[in-house]
Amino acid sequence: MSEAAAPPETFDAFADDLFGHLPRTDQRRWAHAYLLALLTTEGKKSVRRLAAAVSDSPTASQSLHQFLNASPWDWNPVRRELVRRAEQPTPPRAWILAPAVLPKRGGHSVGVHRRFDSAAGRTVSCQLAMGMFLPVGDVPATAAVSASVASASVAYGASGGGARGSGASAASGTSGASAASAAGDCGGSAAVSVDWRLFLPPQWAEDPALLRRNRIPASETNHPRPMWVHALDLVEAQAARSTCPPAPVVADLSEYSDSVRLIEALARQGRDFVIAVPPATALATPATPGMPGDPGARPRLLQSAPTPVRLPGSHHTYRAFTEPGAANARPSRIWLTNMAHRRMGQLVGLARLHQLPTATLRTLATDFGLYDFEGRSFPGWHHHMTLTSAAHAYRALTEVPDEQTMSTVRFVS
Repeated sequence: MSEAAAPPETFDAFADDLFGHLPRTDQRRWAHAYLLALLTTEGKKSVRRLAAAVSDSPTASQSLHQFLNASPWDWNPVRRELVRRAEQPTPPRAWILAPAVLPKRGGHSVGVHRRFDSAAGRTVSCQLAMGMFLPVGDVPATAAVSASVASASVAYGASGGGARGSGASAASGTSGASAASAAGDCGGSAAVSVDWRLFLPPQWAEDPALLRRNRIPASETNHPRPMWVHALDLVEAQAARSTCPPAPVVADLSEYSDSVRLIEALARQGRDFVIAVPPATALATPATPGMPGDPGARPRLLQSAPTPVRLPGSHHTYRAFTEPGAANARPSRIWLTNMAHRRMGQLVGLARLHQLPTATLRTLATDFGLYDFEGRSFPGWHHHMTLTSAAHAYRALTEVPDEQTMSTVRFVS
């Protein structure tokens, strides 16, 4: 006789696993309240609206604000628990890195600065973050990806240019029924965010008054931390938290000219990766026996098979490829990998997982208040990002949400 199925996990059990490490009762209570409010509040997730959704107390909004911005709790155990849950019951197929542009009004929020956002097509006032995402659910069929790859035999010819990519969608150039159906197809997969890093532009890292006012720790400013350093830090943190074998690192960094530095760092650590670099990145074909090398020429990057390449000044040999596209179309990104043992269909399948964080970020923004942080401090920002990630993870990972608890629980200050 088979054993009875385990009852669905309650919301309280989920929250206890995430926040049980908090040392004070009031911290644990308001962690539960904030998470519950993110899951049940419609529209903008201001602290006042969140408080009203879970408490009738006139001081609830003050308590929530205090918990978010001033309470000194450690977000790392919560993120470790999110990793543990995302890795069950199946280890993630990849560790996906993705940048996130968080629009902000005013100039006081930690790390806010003006920069060009390719998605918006204009310069915006924003925070810039790098996130670690773990795919959960189904994965795309390799056979479908392989079919689209087999139909493509287009070469990308020599080209010069600057060091910055266009960031346009690679799927826009897809031709053929099989390629079109495979473009952007990540099966039934979703991705949960499990870790974050905040980029601090020079004007922040070099201003003692800003650092002190926004409670930015010295560890963030002792050394320059460009986006590729934050990405490497996320990979190393994920390796320390994970109980599964290391997965390939996947990232579309085609808008970051220093993405090659991340590639070199991952190669030195012996980590597998599939990472997109700007299409104007200087690449060279390695010398072959009896033939001189040509370090100054751009190779022809075949879409039907990865091409061996090297970065200038590097002794590592990588494989370069582009996703199947229309004939003679310039690709919006070039993918580099060190996985010589993987077939082209597998590599394209991994590369396409970079699309998953885009959907996650959209959901975090529309449903879980990603853009609605009310505070200026560095710890408050990390608290907010952790709580929004936890709320999204509850919806993404819980088969049967505990709707009864979420619709009846009220808190008091």
